[in-house]
Amino acid sequence: MNSTINKKGTLYGIGIGPGDPELLTLKAAKAIENADIIYVPKSREQQSTALNIVANFIPEKASIIHLEFPMSHDINVRINARKENAKQINNELNLGKQLVFLTLGDPMLYSTYSYILEYIHPSHNIQTIPGIYSFSAISSIMSMPLVKGDEKLAVICTYDNTSQQLLNSVDTVVCMKVSGYCNELYSYLKNRGDYNFTMITDAGKADQKIYNSIEVLTEAIPYFSTIIIQNKKLNICQQ
Repeated sequence: MNSTINKKGTLYGIGIGPGDPELLTLKAAKAIENADIIYVPKSREQQSTALNIVANFIPEKASIIHLEFPMSHDINVRINARKENAKQINNELNLGKQLVFLTLGDPMLYSTYSYILEYIHPSHNIQTIPGIYSFSAISSIMSMPLVKGDEKLAVICTYDNTSQQLLNSVDTVVCMKVSGYCNELYSYLKNRGDYNFTMITDAGKADQKIYNSIEVLTEAIPYFSTIIIQNKKLNICQQ
């Protein structure tokens, strides 16, 4: 009897943080070191960064597989790609493999991994290992508390009416995936003067850049950019 078939595989969804390899958790490093297969979302921005972060922990035995997740406007195209990728992962789990799915930041925040989970068979072992959010790293780099006391925090990834309401009413707003709506955000902020603006590109990496002027939004915004906007008008009376 083939013992491999009887062995139970495990899928590890691993958050690898914003870019600094030293921010990788010990639990994540251990899972990577024991992996048979490492899956990486296939995009120029994500795959090279993800593999560079974990390079020192990838074992020689591990295969690296790049999974395609098309950014199509057709929802059916995106869903079919997720199903096909999940089918591949399910097949390897049936063979008892130890699998790692790398995700920048945290697996449960705007992550491709969360879509894959919908199609993993419930009989399989799944372990999700959290990672450090980019905005958590930024606030630490800047020694800038995100919120204190009873202040409120919001996270947005698009600009619409709800986003504008949050910018008006919440003490601190984190703007992720900002390259997709930088023009709209600039148009809104240029008419206000009651906030602090911080943008960091490539947080925790050697080429990290910090900006405190909204004029940067008129330029091409790199993919790995996160903005923190703190509303001074709301905070002025806070203790």
